[in-house]
Amino acid sequence: MKWSIQIGSIRGIPIKLHLTFLIIFLFVIWIFATNDFVVLGITLGFGGLAISTEVKYLLGAIASVLFFSTLLFHELSHSFVAQGYGVTIRSITLFVIGGVAQMEEIPREPRKEARISAAGPALSLGIGIVSYAIYYLFGPVSRTVIGDMTIIDATFKNAALIVIGIIAFYNILLGFFNLIPAFPMDGGRILRAAFAMRMPYIDATKRAVAVGKSFAFAMGILGLFTFQFFLLLIAFFIYFGGAEEEKATVVSVTLEGVTARDLMTSVPNVIYVPPGWTLDQLIEAMFKTKHMGYPVQESLDSPVLGVITFSDVQKVPAPERATTLVEDVMKREIISIQPDADAYDALKLMSTHNLGRLMVMKDEQLQGIVSRTDLVRAIQFRGIYK
Repeated sequence: MKWSIQIGSIRGIPIKLHLTFLIIFLFVIWIFATNDFVVLGITLGFGGLAISTEVKYLLGAIASVLFFSTLLFHELSHSFVAQGYGVTIRSITLFVIGGVAQMEEIPREPRKEARISAAGPALSLGIGIVSYAIYYLFGPVSRTVIGDMTIIDATFKNAALIVIGIIAFYNILLGFFNLIPAFPMDGGRILRAAFAMRMPYIDATKRAVAVGKSFAFAMGILGLFTFQFFLLLIAFFIYFGGAEEEKATVVSVTLEGVTARDLMTSVPNVIYVPPGWTLDQLIEAMFKTKHMGYPVQESLDSPVLGVITFSDVQKVPAPERATTLVEDVMKREIISIQPDADAYDALKLMSTHNLGRLMVMKDEQLQGIVSRTDLVRAIQFRGIYK
């Protein structure tokens, strides 16, 4: 995810902060430090505490760090359950509207997906209920009436109770909110798992996405009329996030059972270019073969030295192309895939590295090339019969 910095790792999972996270973090500190309101008997905020403004902001920062730590635990619970099913977790990123655990691919078995999805809300509700029990046992926050004003007594106990109350209330809210059946939120994934027990996976996804879009539309209208920017942001996330995941699901299911070997242009039909060619020679070959990228080799039986594409040629001024050699501008890093790898894995690798084609190699020997066009054609053709 762009604009993210890694702050550490837990059980091999990189933990990242998106730069937009700073916005919500500072905003939450301000909310906690300046407000004093009571919800369901829980005092949320240090605004009424009889202490200096500086200390209020310090306590707001402490409460914010603890709350966002529980948000991280929410995502870790998803990740740990997924790891138990053999799913690779690329990273966990905290950003402006919450946290996201980036998984290679969620299992299509409904029970597994339901357990992975339910783990986060279950942990949040557990933290919230335990924190509320502690608040109820040692509370409430003591207050003193002075004239027309009510202030919170400046005691360590009151400060601690407010922190615990914040953790309790917002984790219970987080747990229930995530259970809303709006795909791709946790509740929406649980809903898809329930649908998938009775219908094909693609149909289950489409139905869950449709339900999610209805919720997103309702949230958007509510956010618009109540001037709740954050609600609008979540509505956009649900609407477009669900649509993108629907596309990804359709593609992955459509390509199921297809390997890179099935789609690649195999050796000896692969067109390569020698490293000693000039760029003008390469452009002429591109015009004749109508390809935009090639492996660089001395011969088809020799090792692949690199890859060169039309975008590499464009970086060299036209007057210099007659004397510039392919080996001078080719990319020496070779991103490849095994012949028996899933076609969908090839597509993900291309998307990750923004490639138009992928070398298919075995034991460092070129077996063929699979292009994005090959994958798109396969999706279109197989989609007719799905």
